[in-house]
Amino acid sequence: MKKSLFIAAITLFGMAEVSLGQCVNLHVNTKWEECSFQLDSTLTQGAWEQFTKEAGLVTYFRSLTDAKPMGAGHFEVALLQWQTGIDDSDAAWNDTFVHPDSSHWLFEGSRLPFPGLTARVGITKKIDAAVYFTKNPKANYGLWGGQLQYNLVNNLEQKWAATARMSFVALYGPDDLNLNVIGFDGLVSKEIKVYSNWVSISPYVGASLYLSNAHEKSEKVNLDDEHKAGLQGMVGAVARLSVVRLGVEYNFANVSTLSLKVGVAF
Repeated sequence: MKKSLFIAAITLFGMAEVSLGQCVNLHVNTKWEECSFQLDSTLTQGAWEQFTKEAGLVTYFRSLTDAKPMGAGHFEVALLQWQTGIDDSDAAWNDTFVHPDSSHWLFEGSRLPFPGLTARVGITKKIDAAVYFTKNPKANYGLWGGQLQYNLVNNLEQKWAATARMSFVALYGPDDLNLNVIGFDGLVSKEIKVYSNWVSISPYVGASLYLSNAHEKSEKVNLDDEHKAGLQGMVGAVARLSVVRLGVEYNFANVSTLSLKVGVAF
């Protein structure tokens, strides 16, 4: 009797998993080789609002730099990648994307990856500027953005610094929507010398305020523009190995993000 009940329970659990998987209908468009932005007629205002807030975190410009200024004339070029823990089965993402086939999800694993290229330059002894660019060549979207960083404190004796940053990122490519994100960061860091002036580590902590704005242009839906503000915390570190720069950052928010950086600076 117990064995029969156990088998029945396992069977029902398996049927529930299959039923749950079938509830998510992936929208297909073979025009692109990778998942691309295209709004579906089933997209609701609530899902559009959720997308706007979470997309603000997914696309936020994270430069993975500490609070110490670069110095006038110095520059850095780096590869970035951040991965944000969204749920691509949510209507907020399922109804804003199309897929090359009915079994091709937005991403594999538990996080949506965004690679990109960034360049930074020291304008003055207190001001740094940065630009960011990424494009998925097999899809219909990319991102571009910029950032200004102003150093508030740079204590050369105790090796700690504080800075404020303002950033902007915009989505380009899709015909169905516009998306842009404005961000404000505040952070502090401390440089720890490991070996002479060649090797050092600079851990940092901070917080960000962002405003995400989304506007739909599709004939399939009639949705109001969304403007969603939010906060995220950050903890990270930058390692300097001669001219090489390595960075890692974790952001705490409604959907968390892990970011990595590899670059060179001169």
